[in-house]
Amino acid sequence: MVASLQTLPKQIIDKILEICHSKASQSYHPKFYKLHRDFREYAHLCHSLRVSALPYLHRRLVFERYNMAVEGVDKLGLSHEELKTAKKLTPQIKWLTNLRTVVESQSIDKVTEVVVSTFDRYPLPEDILAALQQLGFEKHDWTNVTFLYINFKSDYELDDKDISLDEENDGSALSSPADAAAALTNEWIPDESFTALGTYLDTAMPNVDSLWMDENRCRRVGPRNAMSSYVMDHLDMFKTLDLRFAYMPTFGVKTLPAQITRLTLSVHSAYDYIDIPRIVAPTLTSLTLISIPLNYLWDRFCNLPAGSANSNSNGAAPVVANANTVIFSELRKLEMTFHVPYRSVPSGKTEDDLMWERYRKENGSESVAEADANYKGNPRLKTISVKERTPKFTQLKTTGRRPQFPKLRHLQLNLYPGRVSEILKEIPVGQLYSLSISGDLVAFKGIKLKGMNSLQYSSLSCYSESRHRESAHGNRFLTKALGQGRHIRRMTISASTDYRLMLPPAEKITCTGLRKLSLTGQLSYADVPELLRRLPYLECLDLQRALFVKPPATVRTTEGMAAHMLATDMRPISTSLVKFIPDVLLRNATDDVVFYNILMVIARVPSLRELKMFSFYSTQFFRELLPLFKIQKVLPYIRHLAALDCTE
Repeated sequence: MVASLQTLPKQIIDKILEICHSKASQSYHPKFYKLHRDFREYAHLCHSLRVSALPYLHRRLVFERYNMAVEGVDKLGLSHEELKTAKKLTPQIKWLTNLRTVVESQSIDKVTEVVVSTFDRYPLPEDILAALQQLGFEKHDWTNVTFLYINFKSDYELDDKDISLDEENDGSALSSPADAAAALTNEWIPDESFTALGTYLDTAMPNVDSLWMDENRCRRVGPRNAMSSYVMDHLDMFKTLDLRFAYMPTFGVKTLPAQITRLTLSVHSAYDYIDIPRIVAPTLTSLTLISIPLNYLWDRFCNLPAGSANSNSNGAAPVVANANTVIFSELRKLEMTFHVPYRSVPSGKTEDDLMWERYRKENGSESVAEADANYKGNPRLKTISVKERTPKFTQLKTTGRRPQFPKLRHLQLNLYPGRVSEILKEIPVGQLYSLSISGDLVAFKGIKLKGMNSLQYSSLSCYSESRHRESAHGNRFLTKALGQGRHIRRMTISASTDYRLMLPPAEKITCTGLRKLSLTGQLSYADVPELLRRLPYLECLDLQRALFVKPPATVRTTEGMAAHMLATDMRPISTSLVKFIPDVLLRNATDDVVFYNILMVIARVPSLRELKMFSFYSTQFFRELLPLFKIQKVLPYIRHLAALDCTE
């Protein structure tokens, strides 16, 4: 392995590490210190990897806290009850950081990103402050730091436990007086804690202009969080904000600053009312909204304030404020995910708070302890959300304000459930380069995908909650997807259905310019040849969950397979396909079934150069293929398979 890595070009190694780093950092539960440790191990494998991995080790400084009593247990090997028992063990809290390595290697000036992350409980601000001060974080020059990651994840079953600390820094001990003395209770976290931490971070890293923050909720904080003070004090410096919360906190401002160009707002729960500042639309280049309700969506945005310093920064004509129009004059990428909210939750309260208060009121529990004991495990409470669920918030409401997107090129919509057509009415679809839509059958009902003549990439994902008309809806969905027009170059289709998808009639398949198609759905292998004939320029086909055809009994021998091929129309079904990615892990798919279905496709594709599947199946596949090369009558049809590159 080391020898092969050393022979790879540096550009390829750089790309491999870049993908590994970005995927791990953007995961739902990123483990930043473990990622740092992985790259440190990469750097010791060989010189080529060391050269490419060192920049990642130098640019990011990590402070991450774990409860080793839980982290040291293999969660995948435990049942739910066993895991709960493990969480009741005495907590072993450790801070993991690479600060000493950065200082000793004199790489402080190379650090551009700082991470503060916890996994054991919601952090007390004074705990973080005490740990950073004990490490002497503020004694170094962090003026090159421009990106701050905040990842506060609370384990609810540990959040109220006493904490006994055993800190670790690259092997050195670190003790936090605040952590050692504090036992988590239900006391309200004082404002002074937030202010002190925010001031400390603002002073130590004055040039931060990008913030990525993911938080679980904490009842002792309310509408604030451990970073509220910092965000409010540093808000005028931010150009990129990526904020993900269990609820949306207030920052003490009515309007976000106009210099913010990349904004992500994500709420872990769906509410019909969310208390967020107004957002200046004209300066945004990328906008992501997750679980923000549809009703009065565009009223949450405003045009550039008159006299703003950014109002004419690019020399273009100044944006004229219009009460009925919101102008997203620079927006190129828009992503929106909407869910049906369960109820109206007052600002600063969680759904658990609302359920708990309602239960006390309905059952007349006198004491908090009695109400809490009765609340836990009550099955009736599990149905409250379902009973109060209403679909009205999936409808796009507005007071009359409408958006304009003169430069929008990339649109991604996820609606569960929702009506895509209502959103698309606001979008100039004729100028889109890429479109991604995911939702249920309701989301695709009545949607028109034709007329998007500039569209190059399309991704459509559909699932069904109804089994009564699932087959008919699935077929209509596939017809609509394959009928988007010849201008499409790359397409991804995913249909979550247990019924067979029928290939649309030839006149309905208009995406004849496709170069790459990824299709996930129960399309039969019997329809694959006809699909390839209708896509004359297709170069790559990724086929997942397709239905295998049962092979005739006579093909179980080499001679029988040869006779079957000679009796079949073996004329080419595609002269453009270069790469084929079949799904070989289907349930009840035996080796002979897999071999027959794949061979009957690729034998009629003389242009094929790459077959991608797991190495075990590729070995078995070629073991069964080799005897056919000895049969002269079959050889002209399979000669091109001798040079086939099989990858995993």
